[in-house]
Amino acid sequence: MSLIYQPFSWIMKLCLSISGNSYLIALFFFALVMQIVLLPLAIKQQKSQILMAKVRPKEMAIREKYKGRNDQVTRQKMTMEIQEMYQKNGYNQFSGCLPLLIQLPIILILFTIVREPITYASNATVNSDTYATAIEFYQTKKEMLDKEAFETETQYNEYVMLLEGYQTALGGKKTEEESNGVYVYEYSSGVKVSEHEMALSRLIIDGREDLEALVEEGKISEDIIGIYEETKLEEYKDDLADYRVGPLNLLNEPDFEANIWLMIIPVLVFLTSYFSTKLMRAFSGNTQTDANGNPVGGGFFMEVGMPLMSAIFAYSFPAAIGAYWVWRTLISMVQTVILGKVMPIPQVTAEQIAEAKREMKSNTKKKKVITIEVDEDDTSYDNMIVGNGNQKNNSSDSIRNAPRRIEMLTADDEDED
Repeated sequence: MSLIYQPFSWIMKLCLSISGNSYLIALFFFALVMQIVLLPLAIKQQKSQILMAKVRPKEMAIREKYKGRNDQVTRQKMTMEIQEMYQKNGYNQFSGCLPLLIQLPIILILFTIVREPITYASNATVNSDTYATAIEFYQTKKEMLDKEAFETETQYNEYVMLLEGYQTALGGKKTEEESNGVYVYEYSSGVKVSEHEMALSRLIIDGREDLEALVEEGKISEDIIGIYEETKLEEYKDDLADYRVGPLNLLNEPDFEANIWLMIIPVLVFLTSYFSTKLMRAFSGNTQTDANGNPVGGGFFMEVGMPLMSAIFAYSFPAAIGAYWVWRTLISMVQTVILGKVMPIPQVTAEQIAEAKREMKSNTKKKKVITIEVDEDDTSYDNMIVGNGNQKNNSSDSIRNAPRRIEMLTADDEDED
């Protein structure tokens, strides 16, 4: 067992113990534990969003300053000015991404735990002989099928191909031999058995029920049930987690034909992801705004595209992965509401942006410096007076427009400085 996966295996087994061996409920507790572990990062992200809301008006003021100028030099200058403003205010625009980045390896680790349910989520011990037994059982099952009981030859061939797919998933290898009209598969020594645990778990969990359905339909002899019992594969069933939710097995992948009811998992993934995005935006304080203060949120891709991609991934993986994603999203939504109440993100308004623009303009006013070179003995400029244009003493601007006396620096003064 890899040292990376071992702690997560302990957590999963603890969650299974708490949930009464129900894998679906254990995934909820597993998601809850992961959310608690990542809570400090979530708090840090919330603080980052609060600071972002505070500096956002200044950022929008800078963007407004360079509005309509799209040349590369100007864009670089704007970016540098924004980065300097971020640094001055202690804001790191990438600090809020860490919790999101950490979620990806956790998903990958969970995928390995789900893909190897015997190693990481059970107390069962299997070896290569167990896989060889399972492959041999599927071979017997293929040979005992009554071809005439199937409605069409195509239906029969598809079912044989399905069983051969199970054999391959167990580490079986196709030979050139045939028995009762079907190819013989044998266990291929040297394969990493842990990579085939999901297929073995499916056979252990669903094996008897599948056989009983075939017997009831008249597609196979009832003797197959006794042969299955002789494999003693069912003895591992009590050591495995309960992956079933009613008639559904979470180890299976959603499919429009074979496992259509599992399609509810990708649908739930999409819905929870979609409403999670809506909820996060509601509690974000509209920190994402344009130069006029109008809120923006990433457009169609963030609202629909990302949830749709999550649903596609859930469709491609075992249903347990999608179930975990649903639990994690729901728990994350609750966390968003709680943090939003305890640490609310300030609302960014157009008035704040306007004030930031005025402040930036006042800070950018500079004094004009005029340099005049004169001879050292020339004193004609020593008491130079500069006026401010039209001077009207009866005007409210009389003080502002009053003439100014300029003190001249001599070369000696410059040397002293």
